[in-house]
Amino acid sequence: MKNIQFLILILVLTSSCNFNAKIELPKAETVELKPFPKVEASIFENIFIVDENKCKKWNLPITRFKIEFPNNVKVDSAKIGIENFDYISFQIIENDIVIEEFSIGYSDRNRLFEKEFGEKSAEQTLTNLKKRFPKAKELYKGMAEFYGQTNYQLNAEIEIKEKTPQNFIGIYKMFRTNYYPKTTDFNPINLGWTANQNSEIMNKADFGTKGLSGEIWKTFEFIE
Repeated sequence: MKNIQFLILILVLTSSCNFNAKIELPKAETVELKPFPKVEASIFENIFIVDENKCKKWNLPITRFKIEFPNNVKVDSAKIGIENFDYISFQIIENDIVIEEFSIGYSDRNRLFEKEFGEKSAEQTLTNLKKRFPKAKELYKGMAEFYGQTNYQLNAEIEIKEKTPQNFIGIYKMFRTNYYPKTTDFNPINLGWTANQNSEIMNKADFGTKGLSGEIWKTFEFIE
C-alpha cells in the first residue's frame, strides 16, 4: 500500500505487534459468515466494501465492513501483491496541508487481553514517538468508551514546525483504538486519527464525531 500516512506510519512503525504488526491470517472458523448482502452508498458519493475474498487477496485478516466517503478526500486502500497495513485511509487537505487523517487498519488483538496488550503497546509507542519528537505529549492512555465499546485508547500530541514532504505542519493530535464486530471478540479493526489545530477536532472526545473524518466514520458498518 503506498503510504500517504506520515503520522499514522510513525505509530505503525513504533508500536508493537498488538497494533499493526504483520500477522498470519486468522482461521476462517473464528467467525461464521452469513451470505453477503447488497450494500449501497446512502450518505456520500463513494462506498468502500471489504469482504473475505478481498482480505485474502490483500493478505489481511478477514473482516467485513462498508464505509462511505465524499469526493473531496484523498484515499489510499489496500492493494494486491504488496504489504498492507490498512484496509483504507483518508486525508482531508486544506491549503496543501493535511488537517485530518483517518485510517482503518487491522489488529491481532483479542478482547480478552485488550487492556493488557493495550498498555504495553501504548508505552512502547509513546517511548519511540518521543525519540523522534522529544516534546511529544501523552494526552491519554487507558480503557475508555468509543461508540458503544470500551477498548484501550491512546491519545498523544506532537508539533511539526517545518512542513514535511507529505504536507504535515502544525500541532497534531493522534488517537488510536480498536473496534470489534458485535458477533466476535476476535479480529477487530484498528482505528487511527490525526488532526491538526485547523481541524474541528480539538480533543479526544472529538475523534469520530467532528470534522469530515468523523462524518466518514459515522458511515462505517461491520457486515456480519
